[in-house]
Amino acid sequence: MSVTVDDRPTDERPLPLLAGLMGWPVAQSKSQIIHEFWLKRLGLDGHYIRLPVPPGEAEKAMRGMVALGFAGLQATMPHKRACFELVDHRTPAASALGAVNTVIVEADGSLTGENTDLPGFVEPIAGLDLSGEMVTVLGAGGAAAAVSAGLASLGASRIVFVNRSAAGIAKLLGDIAGSLASCEVVTADWDKAQAFANESRLIANATSLGMAGMPSLPLSTEDLRGDAIVYDIVTHPHKTPLLLAAKARGLRTHDGLEMLIGQAREAFRRFYRAEPPADADHDLRKLLIG
Repeated sequence: MSVTVDDRPTDERPLPLLAGLMGWPVAQSKSQIIHEFWLKRLGLDGHYIRLPVPPGEAEKAMRGMVALGFAGLQATMPHKRACFELVDHRTPAASALGAVNTVIVEADGSLTGENTDLPGFVEPIAGLDLSGEMVTVLGAGGAAAAVSAGLASLGASRIVFVNRSAAGIAKLLGDIAGSLASCEVVTADWDKAQAFANESRLIANATSLGMAGMPSLPLSTEDLRGDAIVYDIVTHPHKTPLLLAAKARGLRTHDGLEMLIGQAREAFRRFYRAEPPADADHDLRKLLIG
């Protein structure tokens, strides 16, 4: 049986403690800011490094980090699927979601795939009771898997998936069928999105629409329920047109920085075996917003 990083005494690991994020591109990522902020705040001798890894090179990067003494790495586009296939072991969460965004180096050099997106998404809405409620998830990629599983864990009884590709939804549902066993699942094209959103307790955007340089999200907040919650996981800008419109109506909103910080918190615990200081989140958000 392999021994996880958390089972080894901290003083057995060479300093500095290393972790990072691989992607292509990766220069725009804010994950480094988050981890370096916590490391400095806690006075830990460690680093979190952005790793520009071209498509098709994920395996070389993952095996190379073992020799370089990394505790692990996180993955962003286009490497999440490759990480899922390349790790030696997967946690139940990663297996259930069919996606890996965090790789942990074990004591024996093997790699364990974890998914921190689900707890990251749920963190800011953890006390929400969605029992008997319908929710709408826009998108069908890896992020949508974590979002929908998180909403199911909060009791949502009906989840509507909206995506331009029926094949994309079918693949997503195949990956996470077990996580949605207690929910009624509805699939819809974008021409039905508004009608479902208007009836939903929570609407989550798990697409890139509304991101800087991308088309706007074709959704109005005008006829959403008065108690609707709008959660947009886009991080750049963190105030998307969708969130600004929802705030103008006085609706409860959550932005992508909340999920980004939440998922980073889970990874930080695994990489550095320390608890990120939650009382510093306000200062961290100010730093991320710039």
